[in-house]
Formats: sequence, structure tokens, C-alpha cells
Amino acid sequence: MPQQAPHPQPEWDDEVSQAFIQLGPYCIPNRELQLRLLTELVPEQPGPRALIELGCGDGLLAERLLERFPDYRLLALDGSPAMLHAAAQRLARFGDRAQCQLFSLADGVWRRPGAGALAILASLVIHHLEGAEKRRLFQDLLTMLAPGGVLAIADLVQPAHPQGVTLAADAWDEAVRQQALEIDGRLDAYHRFEDEQWNTFRYPDPDDIDHPSGLLEQLGWMEQAGFVAVDVHWMRAGQAIFSGWRPASLEC
Repeated sequence: MPQQAPHPQPEWDDEVSQAFIQLGPYCIPNRELQLRLLTELVPEQPGPRALIELGCGDGLLAERLLERFPDYRLLALDGSPAMLHAAAQRLARFGDRAQCQLFSLADGVWRRPGAGALAILASLVIHHLEGAEKRRLFQDLLTMLAPGGVLAIADLVQPAHPQGVTLAADAWDEAVRQQALEIDGRLDAYHRFEDEQWNTFRYPDPDDIDHPSGLLEQLGWMEQAGFVAVDVHWMRAGQAIFSGWRPASLEC
């Protein structure tokens, strides 16, 4: 059964977590495409291998990974008890191949060099860190990967120019509007997205937990940490999927 760490520091309260679970299908642009791209970035290798997901949410990506790679096991980490409860329920059918743990992203306790993960995936979580914390995280994650392993990230990225911020905000609103119509045939979810001011590009809040960094600077931080073949695979509405690989010959 999924287990929990003894002293978690959740970043979201349960109310916000439940709202995100409900709004996720609407407010994440091209969600199915993002899930597919992240899954396809994971190398396919024989035998049991370890995967780590940071910010697993309700376990949707974890479920896709465990279905596609039946010999792999996955450690799913999240800072929200409500998210982890939903993830544990979704992943229960995988038995001990899935382990769920509460964690604090900014805390170094869970960052264990030599973890030997074939892939570390992070979806909509790293933007909660400030720039210096992201740089340190990338350095630590490299040491947790097996040689030839991949770090795959889907996250908010901060546009470099004010006009780019406006374009990202408009595109995000339009994506949510389209998905609300496609899923429900009405705009209730879009109006909730607007009422709760979830578009961080439209409604920046200096006291918020969102701290997106620029895409180019994050790619640079990954390269400085030692990742190679750093690349961008998709981008829309101020959100991007990008990755980097630990060199096969690097000793960390």
C-alpha cells in the first residue's frame, strides 16, 4: 500500500487541492497531449526500473506510466494530503509498484543522491520554487538519476516581455474556454477559472506560491547542473514541456 512520510510540509490546503482536481481537466491546456509527451519521454528498458514523480497530484500521470511500463515502479510525491489520498486510490490497483509520499518540494530530505531513477517527472510543481531554489533542485535531481536517465518537466514558464505575458494570459483563458465547451458544452468551468483568478499571468500575486521562471533561464540552469540534450518539446499559453538527460558516463 502507498506509504506517507512522517513529517510532511504540504504547500496547498485541501480546499485548493480539491479545486485543482475538479478544474484540472479544464485549466491544463492540452492535458492529454501533455500526458502523452511526458510518458513518451521515459526510456523503455527491460527489467524493473525506478521512476519518481514530483507533484503527482491525483495520480493521473503516474497511472499512465505504470500502465505503459509494467515492470517499472514509481515513487509519487506531493505536498498535499488531499492530492495524495486521491493518488493512492487511483494507484491502489498497482500494489507495491506505486508508493505515495508527502513531501515538501523545497526541502532537501527527500533528495537522495544515487537513487538511480530512470526518469524523474515533474508536472506543474517546480514553478512553486524561486529561481535559486530551482537551480539547486536541478543540481540535486541530476544526482538522483541513473546514467542516461531523463528529467522531464511540464510547467508554467514566465514570458520574457510584458507583451508575451499578455499573449500567455489570453491564450490560457482561451484554452480553458475551449476545453470547457468541449467537455461540458457550457462555460461553467471557465467562469470558475476566471472568478478564482487562476490565470497567474492575468492576475499576478506577489504573495502567491507561484514563481514561474523564464524558459531559457531554466534550460540554462539544467545545462549548468550537468544535463545534456536539454530540449523543449511543447509550449502553449505560458506552459511548456522540456527535458534534459544525465550523461551515461557522468559520475555524480
